[in-house]
Amino acid sequence: MTYLNPICADVGTRNCPCPLAETGDCLVCSRLSGRRACDCRWAGVCVYNEYIQNGSKVRAWREDRSTEILQRLWRGDDLVLLQLAVPRGFALEASQPGSFLFLKAPGASELTNVPVSVMAADAEHGSIWGALKILSAKTKALAACEEFLEVRGVYRSGLLGKGLAGMQADRIRRLDSGIGEPAEKLQNSDLPARKRWLILTKGVGFAPAINLLRWAAGRIDVHVIADPEKVGEDVIREQFGAWQLENDHIHLEFQSLAKLLDRLEAASPLLQTDPHAPASSTHGTPADHPTAPTLQQSNYDRIFLLASDYYIKRLSAAMKIPPEKLVFCNNFHLCCGEGICGACGHVDAAGNLSRMCKCREFSALDLLLPE
Repeated sequence: MTYLNPICADVGTRNCPCPLAETGDCLVCSRLSGRRACDCRWAGVCVYNEYIQNGSKVRAWREDRSTEILQRLWRGDDLVLLQLAVPRGFALEASQPGSFLFLKAPGASELTNVPVSVMAADAEHGSIWGALKILSAKTKALAACEEFLEVRGVYRSGLLGKGLAGMQADRIRRLDSGIGEPAEKLQNSDLPARKRWLILTKGVGFAPAINLLRWAAGRIDVHVIADPEKVGEDVIREQFGAWQLENDHIHLEFQSLAKLLDRLEAASPLLQTDPHAPASSTHGTPADHPTAPTLQQSNYDRIFLLASDYYIKRLSAAMKIPPEKLVFCNNFHLCCGEGICGACGHVDAAGNLSRMCKCREFSALDLLLPE
């Protein structure tokens, strides 16, 4: 059984208890957060017991490790794809959806750490891939490294939202036994139907989408709409092809999220291409697909918004996505990753503080409404 805690991505893992346990700030354990009674409602391994048995110390600090750069592939002037050599166990951890790392140049200050989403992890060969968009001094320093980088991780909170809780169940695959099986047998079968996902990405949001699709392992029917404005259609298609992610269960098409949002907010039908048709051009318009059905949140079991906060806010409101379906990328200011510094702290309308480098099932309704 998989236990998922809404306020801490590390609980129950090898990184628990974490540094917050030593300072009386544990997000899960009531005993380790200063209360005398045990009322944590955590169904997994007891955090307090683990802490005491470990000598009242943090179990496993995440530390910077020098990592060889196996490949450094430039795509245009401001996007570089990095393949890093890591232990197989590390790569296996990084294969989980929402995994990200902190990267910095060898010997550089901790102030230069850059959070980078894992694009793909190859546990068999011991490597991981990431996509780095060059923006300013920190990312320029990383891109200039040719042989080694310092890596810290794996961190698990790159994806947020109440929709996370149902992702594992979505992977339960209905056998593709429709061929040659009587219809009555399939209708009366106890096997669950295949789930349907919608993934909307812009910029380097395609990178965590690839890791997510590799984790889904073809067990889910996925419709991906990628906005190629910032990275280019060729780059996205190249990476989907490299990881064999265009098939009968994954349909990739290209649309401008800005235009898509305009149509939604104007209450016009949002059109999609046939799931088995070739991907549409970036210059496609609704008139190009006069017979295409409307795209509605009710057509999908889960919807992923992997773009900037602007699009997360506006699209979630325009599509009226129920919280239990919504998963979105973590765009908060991530600094330490351990909940210590407070840089990622968010205070909701009720005055509750959330550390966004730790949270997973965060329901940011106040953030997701249009300004």
